[in-house]
Parts: sequence; structure tokens; C-alpha cells
Amino acid sequence: MRRILLRVMSFVVLHSLLSQVLADEVWTTEQLEVLESIDQLSAATGPGGGGADSYSAVLAEGFSRWTTGSDLINGKNAWVEGVRDWFDDGWRVADRDQTIVQIAINGDHAFVRRVVRETYVGPTGERTFSEAGLAETWVRSDGGWLLFWVNADVMENP
Repeated sequence: MRRILLRVMSFVVLHSLLSQVLADEVWTTEQLEVLESIDQLSAATGPGGGGADSYSAVLAEGFSRWTTGSDLINGKNAWVEGVRDWFDDGWRVADRDQTIVQIAINGDHAFVRRVVRETYVGPTGERTFSEAGLAETWVRSDGGWLLFWVNADVMENP
């Protein structure tokens, strides 16, 4: 009987904790709009995606991307041309998974922290993998949210 009571109590505590965690993951309307823009950006580089032009449409004027440890900062035109070259060479994102760590909205700015894991497939079927922590700033526009600033911290591949 005592064992059953302990299991029931454990279940109640676990259920309460899980309910709290799940309740914390409820997104506001603005956060959902940011997530929609993230999905548009991601879809551009997948199979059947719109490629560099679709990718560019989700980037704000003044866009900047920096990878931790690098001395190179890419502006919008340079980054989009790099995506275009990559796409034209036959590369695509075959699989993508992400963990959204945080989306904080402050007026017309959204600050996003997320971890993105992607598998790429090349023109001859070769595959590579990347995992990066991203700290992003998105700006509100008439059509939703545009990516303005991203700092990428590439993680070690397993």
C-alpha cells in the first residue's frame, strides 16, 4: 500500500512539474509571428524552397551575421550571394531541428535564442551536419518580422 501511495504522489508531483513546464511554452501572438518568420527563412533553403531570393526576403536592410571566433561579418548582400552560390552548387537542407530557447519582444524588436541542427545534402548525395547556437534580433515590418542581426556559435559536430 505504501508503495502505491508513493507512486501516486510521485505521479502527482511529476504531473504538476510537467504542467508548469508546458505552460511556460505557450507563445504570445507576437512570438508566434516571429516563429512564422523563422519558418519562412528556414523553408527557403530546403528541398523545393525558394532559394536565395526567398531567403533574402526575410532579411532586413542592414542585416549582419557573425560567427563567434571569426573576424568576418557578413552583410545582407554578401550573405545572400553566399546562400545563392551554395544553392546553385546543388546543396539543400535535408533535415532541420531546432530548440527555441527564448523569444523576448520589446516594441518592434524580437530577441531570439535558439539552437539549430541541420543536415545538408550536396549535389552528389554527400551529407554534412551542423549545430549552432543562434542569438538573433528580428525587427517588425509591415509584412511580419525580418531578421536584422545574428550571432552564430557553431558547436562541435558529434
